[in-house]
Amino acid sequence: GQTYIADLTNPFPNGVDRPLGAEGGLYTNLGQGVSFFNDRVRSPYMQRWQFALQRELPARAVVELSYVGNRGTRQRVGRQLNALPLQYLSTSPVRDQPTIDYLNRQVPNPFYPMLPKTSLAGATVSRSQLLRPFPHFTGVSMDVNQGYSWYHSLQVRVERRFTSGLSSTLSYTWSKMMEAREFLNDADPMPYEVISDQDRTHRLAATWIYELPFGRGKALGGGSGALLSRFIGGWQLQGIYTFQSGEPLGFGNAIFTGNLKDIPLPRSQRTVDRWFNVDAGFERDPSKALSANVRTFPIRFSGVRVAPLNNWDISMIKNTSITEGIQLQVRVEAINAFNHTQFMPPNTSPTSTAFGQVNDERAWPRVVQLGMKVLF
Repeated sequence: GQTYIADLTNPFPNGVDRPLGAEGGLYTNLGQGVSFFNDRVRSPYMQRWQFALQRELPARAVVELSYVGNRGTRQRVGRQLNALPLQYLSTSPVRDQPTIDYLNRQVPNPFYPMLPKTSLAGATVSRSQLLRPFPHFTGVSMDVNQGYSWYHSLQVRVERRFTSGLSSTLSYTWSKMMEAREFLNDADPMPYEVISDQDRTHRLAATWIYELPFGRGKALGGGSGALLSRFIGGWQLQGIYTFQSGEPLGFGNAIFTGNLKDIPLPRSQRTVDRWFNVDAGFERDPSKALSANVRTFPIRFSGVRVAPLNNWDISMIKNTSITEGIQLQVRVEAINAFNHTQFMPPNTSPTSTAFGQVNDERAWPRVVQLGMKVLF
């Protein structure tokens, strides 16, 4: 029947202000995980800068070369305030069973029987729970403004304005995006700087509209009669092609003893059954997996990625004039016209029997759409 009051006086190892005001304290959810709103949180903001050069070319074309940068500041990230201090975790590069056993050993529960119907209701509790900053809670979390990101890119755009029945645009971006929005270890003072899961090194996009040169007033069939001209004229071919690098991959809290450069496979050797080199130095035995350790293995790798996006969308349009003010338009559109398979990420758990395998694809099959509308 006794109520235990948690004193959260300055729980932040990096000196962030107290989240609960001068009075401090939590009075509910004892024996459970709690999260709360940080009333000292500030609004994140983005800074963007750009420098561009543009040049007009023959045939009504324009080329533009630009540098674009971006910086995200005060981004909100989740912070675990009740993490086990790093001093109690193992720094061994391999599984440290004595440390694991020490932290997992059951000891008398000082809160028994004050926290019934919670995970801390038993007469014993693991030693690791009592070593936490607030042992009467299984977790204490909130959002803080410690996240940040930065982005740099070189962008090229070539545009051909509509002439001779053709209009087209080609855009290419070469970029890199880094971020610090996750903690490598819950007790770390700052987020870990790593390649962003939104990073796409290469992106190529091409769009075009082409009026086929058939029918009255065109290069072919210009002298045809009105009925024939209505049939062979008014055709347009449109398309969008997109190529984009896949997102970078990570392998969790893995044991790796090889050379990181050996993990990616050449494109000629990459298959859905072996997307990267599973024999590069990963520890595959589940009984040797790391636990209760200070993690040092990176969150993601720029050189190991999901399959790129490779997609064509093509449409054929027929415009037919019915009267001077009325026009009939018929459209045939093919999304993912060549039915390219778009793969999901491979399995990246070293202890899994499916490690390195791609077992699914994105729901992006070829779709053909037919449409008709009257313009007046």
